[in-house]
Amino acid sequence: MSIEITRLIEAQFLAHAKTCYPHECCGFITGIQSGLAFSKASYYLPCHNTLVEKSRRFLIDPLQYQDAEDRADEQGLDIISIVHSHPDHNHDPSEFDRLHAWPGLSYIIISVLEGQVSSYRSWQLREDHSQFDAEDTLIEDES
Repeated sequence: MSIEITRLIEAQFLAHAKTCYPHECCGFITGIQSGLAFSKASYYLPCHNTLVEKSRRFLIDPLQYQDAEDRADEQGLDIISIVHSHPDHNHDPSEFDRLHAWPGLSYIIISVLEGQVSSYRSWQLREDHSQFDAEDTLIEDES
C-alpha cells in the first residue's frame, strides 16, 4: 500500500496543520486510485473543521464533503485521502479515528507539537475495521 503525493501537496497540508493549531485541521487529497495498493495525488483541498471550538476532534460538514466529491468527479478523480492533525499528540491513529474511518481511503495524520509540525504518517484501515496499517508515502518532485 502506498500513496504518492507531490512536495507542493505535502507543504500545503503541513502548513494547514500548523495554521490550525491548537485545533485539528482536516482536508482531502484527491487523485487517482489504482486499487487498494496504490494511489496518486492530484491536489489538496483544505476543509473547515466544524468542531474547532467544541473539542479536539474534527468533523467535515457533509455538504463540504459532497462538494469535494463532485469537484473530483468532474475532473475524473476520487477522494483518495482524508488528512487531519493531532495537536500535541503523535501521528498514530486513535481509537476514535479507527471507529470513524472507512476502508479504502488513506488517512494522513500529522503530529503538531507545541505549534510545530513534528511528523506525519499515512494509514489505511483494514477491511474488517480491526486496525490501521501504515502505508508508504512517496514524494514526487514536480518538474
